Amino acid sequence: MWRKKAACLLAVLAVCGTMAAGAADYTILEKAEKVETTVYGAPQSGSLNDRIRALDKTLNGQAGLSGSVQSRTDSLYTDVYGNSGSDLSLLAAVNMMQWQYSGKITEEPLVSRVSELEEGLDGKAATGSLSGRVHALRTSLLGNKKFTSETVSVPAGTIVTMKNMDPIQSKTLTEGDTVRFIVAEDVQVGDVVAIPRGMETDATVSKARKAGRFGRDGKIEISYHTVRAADGTPVELTVGEKTKEQYKRTAGAVGASAAGAIILGPVGLVGGLFVKGNDVDIPAGTVMYAETKANTDVVGFRQDGEKTDTATADMAASGVAVPSSSVSRTVPDENPATDTTTAELKQAEAVTPVPLEHDDAADSDDIQSTVTITPTNE
Repeated sequence: MWRKKAACLLAVLAVCGTMAAGAADYTILEKAEKVETTVYGAPQSGSLNDRIRALDKTLNGQAGLSGSVQSRTDSLYTDVYGNSGSDLSLLAAVNMMQWQYSGKITEEPLVSRVSELEEGLDGKAATGSLSGRVHALRTSLLGNKKFTSETVSVPAGTIVTMKNMDPIQSKTLTEGDTVRFIVAEDVQVGDVVAIPRGMETDATVSKARKAGRFGRDGKIEISYHTVRAADGTPVELTVGEKTKEQYKRTAGAVGASAAGAIILGPVGLVGGLFVKGNDVDIPAGTVMYAETKANTDVVGFRQDGEKTDTATADMAASGVAVPSSSVSRTVPDENPATDTTTAELKQAEAVTPVPLEHDDAADSDDIQSTVTITPTNE
């Protein structure tokens, strides 16, 4: 009986916590953790009140926000993730400037990314509020160019062109290893840049097999995850018919060996006793493809765009994975704080990898989420 009562109480508390956060999907604590992770790289220690005050100082130069902890947290959350039709959020603005400056948009904390841009442009990192430094960078880098935000829907099946940042080799990779990719071409919806070139993403090696005797070829299966849009919204990637069609159309451009390996699958056994098969060996910088898994609303940016309705900041914040263990940075504020319980992160549903080519594994009718790479004779 007491367990049922406890469960009911917890359910009531959960509902109250969500209501306290307003209409958003995240509680105030979850919002604070996401903003801290985006700005600093990890959630901070101390009382929530002290942490919000420290964020206010970092972003605005002084702890000038007034009101309740809830209202101050919502204000900072909107500053970092909320894209009004007339301007970009702080996160989207930094993404856009990296896109303009170097063509490579990293996943480092905002404080690090802003410092790197300043050092690249002016030779040293600036001081002051983070929002003021971003404004100065935009003026220095872009002059009178103005970028505004616009909500668009990236259709399912949209091809995403990428290059692998790491070599893909069956003789060295093992199951669970990470392979990094970078978006090679802007994904646009009309004149809105939805997924900018330079966005980094990664995939997981779900199966790896070295070449063996009797002509057994090496094989690698790669499971794609998500790529971030211009505003930080995660967009799920998969491998499907449109991806395979793209490889067939561009086999000459991406290299017949790499394309053939991905499309054609195993080349069969090589005759002869103790004959060794071929290993997969795709060098870094090879053009590869995936496609978007579902229609996804994102906030993109366009130059000199017109004002549109504001998109929810929750779209961008959903891509921030908050570390749940160690705290890497101490809040630079007044008093040692009481411990704050960290809210449990929502776990994304696991996607079962399905290879493009079937071998001795069981068949599956699920949406394909992996690309299978085997060597060709070329």
